[in-house]
Amino acid sequence: MGLTDLFDGLAEVAKLTIEAYEDANFETPTGEIFIVMYNPNTFSQNFRSVWVEESPQGGTADTQSYRRLKSDSVSFDFLFDGTGVSGVGGASVDLNPAAGEVGYVQAQIDLFLGITQGLNSSTHEPNFLQLSWGTFIFQGVLERAAITYKLFHSSGAPLRANINATFKQSVSRAEQAAEARRQSPDMTHFRIVNEGENLPLIAKKVYGDPMLYLEIARVNNINNIRKLKVGQQLVLPPINKKENV
Repeated sequence: MGLTDLFDGLAEVAKLTIEAYEDANFETPTGEIFIVMYNPNTFSQNFRSVWVEESPQGGTADTQSYRRLKSDSVSFDFLFDGTGVSGVGGASVDLNPAAGEVGYVQAQIDLFLGITQGLNSSTHEPNFLQLSWGTFIFQGVLERAAITYKLFHSSGAPLRANINATFKQSVSRAEQAAEARRQSPDMTHFRIVNEGENLPLIAKKVYGDPMLYLEIARVNNINNIRKLKVGQQLVLPPINKKENV
């Protein structure tokens, strides 16, 4: 099986999607989804080293012991255009006014902020967010959003705007426990595909790295990663991540 077969399912341009969840384990979706109007041209991903202070026996000063390097936050620039030039909308729900009509940009921004920053009626806390874009999957919360309005209608209503948004990673207790288990040798096991899951997401949950979906596809003889079936059983092999770096 060649790489071209594996990437056949990614041939069509995927839009960056933000899905809201009630819980930090990302098990209870709220049903709110925001799909960007235009994919960002670039995004920045911030990493930080995790160090733990250790006091050597008999020593007089603490030493820093390196543990791991992890992704801490990501930042995107999202474009909101209400001029109607593109003829496309960004959200996954119908909005009034429609694209090209005065007020569309503000309606889009309100929807974005409502999903990413508004309080959830069940938990009374902001939603937990899963960002998906091809093989890129990031789970966290909105840390900040700066809005810049660029073009205006004669009435003063914005016709174009940009949001620079930074999302901070959220690691659930379940994922922390899974990370601890991943430090030990693992056995081959099986997993049933659930609704809304894809190979990169499964690889992220099981191995902590969405790019390891290639190994899952190879072991299960999957030619098109977008054609998973709910209820399908996958073989998840033990993976030595050091050998896959």
